[in-house]
Amino acid sequence: MVDARRGEEVAHFMPLLKGSDAVGARAPRTAVSMYQMTLVGADLMLALFAFWVAARITGLVWLIEGQPAQYFCLFAVSLVLISFFPTYHLYSYRYIFIPKAHLVYLFKALCWSVLTLGMILTLFTHPELFRGLEALITISVVGIVILLLSTFYWRYLINFLKAMGASFVLAGLMAFLVPEQMPDVLHDRSTIAAGVTVGIGLFLSVRFFLVHVAFSKWLRRRFRKQALIIGTNEEATRITNHVVGLDAPFWIAGVVGSRPLDYAQTLVRKARLGGLGDLPAIVAKEKVDDIIVTDETIDKPVLISLLDYATSEGLTVWFPQKLLPIIAMKLIPDNFCGFPMIRLCSQKHSWLFSKMKYAIDTLITLPATLLLLPLFAVAALAIKMNSKGPVFYRANAIGKNGKPFTMYKFRSMRVGGGSDIHKNYVTRLIKGEIRPETEGGRPLKVTQDPRITEVGHLLRKTSLDELPQLLNVLKGDMSLVGPRPCLPYEFEIYQDWHKKRLGVRPGITGLWQVAGRSEVAFEDMVLLDLYYIYNRTISLDMNVVYETIFAVLAKKGAH
Repeated sequence: MVDARRGEEVAHFMPLLKGSDAVGARAPRTAVSMYQMTLVGADLMLALFAFWVAARITGLVWLIEGQPAQYFCLFAVSLVLISFFPTYHLYSYRYIFIPKAHLVYLFKALCWSVLTLGMILTLFTHPELFRGLEALITISVVGIVILLLSTFYWRYLINFLKAMGASFVLAGLMAFLVPEQMPDVLHDRSTIAAGVTVGIGLFLSVRFFLVHVAFSKWLRRRFRKQALIIGTNEEATRITNHVVGLDAPFWIAGVVGSRPLDYAQTLVRKARLGGLGDLPAIVAKEKVDDIIVTDETIDKPVLISLLDYATSEGLTVWFPQKLLPIIAMKLIPDNFCGFPMIRLCSQKHSWLFSKMKYAIDTLITLPATLLLLPLFAVAALAIKMNSKGPVFYRANAIGKNGKPFTMYKFRSMRVGGGSDIHKNYVTRLIKGEIRPETEGGRPLKVTQDPRITEVGHLLRKTSLDELPQLLNVLKGDMSLVGPRPCLPYEFEIYQDWHKKRLGVRPGITGLWQVAGRSEVAFEDMVLLDLYYIYNRTISLDMNVVYETIFAVLAKKGAH
């Protein structure tokens, strides 16, 4: 009886997800952005005020009077103080609503800011480190630091590179504005020391008041987000108790499922608001911002339809780690009020992001292609000497939104070998007949293919056969990072939810590649691609590109 009712709810729910206009578009809430804007404005004023006070204490303000360039240098140095606040989520309510966590994030951000100031000072006080033999030593030391951080502390490496980049940019601007001399704010280091000290005191006091008094107590009803739980199992009860017990910045509006939560186990009673088929109406009525999915029995097609609906409505969807184990295993989970969970969110300003992504792809790909021309020539010569046929293989591939395009690769097979071997294997893989547990640890890929040439084996092992796809990136058919394109006969047997991975431009590399490539089952690959689509950022792209280098060097999943 329960299964029949669930089937009716899902059948009712699926058509609604194809377009939520029948229910009415949910008006976006601005409370959270106002919260962020308030904190950003406060931090900006505090940083400027801290260094203005410091300049008055040390007498610098009278020394630079009437010199706009020197004022700009003081302004630039003060901004460094808050440069790492976004990195440590200091504008995200769900990270900093606990005072202890807030202080820890603030301390870490300020440490990296101080390091950035130190780098700027070094650039001005020791310019000889960047000339001649000293420059080689400096580059070697920085290279060793980057290597050590990349091996053991990947997150710290990103911060180190940010600090180094910011220091070079700001030092260059200050040198341009104040040529042939050191800016006064850097010459008088007591101003920097006083500015940092005053700034820390102001941040600790003002931020604590804003976040933990004004927002958490006085304005709690305005600045809390409305969350809805899909599922009525123990996990739903645990998450509800976690949010209520910590007084987290979320209201649990209620649950969607076949029954209410066990009132004996919950700290606060949460009503059953309806079934899955009622979700659009519930979201509109309760003004829901976030959806938490704990129902482990939900089918993949329904789950993907739910994600489509949620992202079209501007909702963020959260999952416990065990609901999507491949993502929890391969990626660092997000933070839901101190609770490790997987987040899939809507892509705001996706048009602008796509344009930025294409611009960055071009800026990276064009010089990279020119630098790799000698390698192209060597690969082409090896291919021609090893077997008859063209250097490049032009494959008919399926790209964004199912649009076909010509994908370039170095030819790694003998001409006229046919595609039956690959077609039969990949068909079984997509249908789930081939999985890691059934292959005894062997890669999920055709590894003993008689069509592959000797040079082809080497090209595939080193992933060099993919290099010509840089031309596809320049043409706009592909991106550096994204889901891998599929072949037409693969696309024909995709289920509808599989095709969602083609919602963006395909990439040369992606999360699937850095997660194990041919060691990951097909459905897990699709889930990784969907995670990327729903969470893609420029920072994530750079991380994937960096991880790809190590995956290729380690020959991870390459055959």
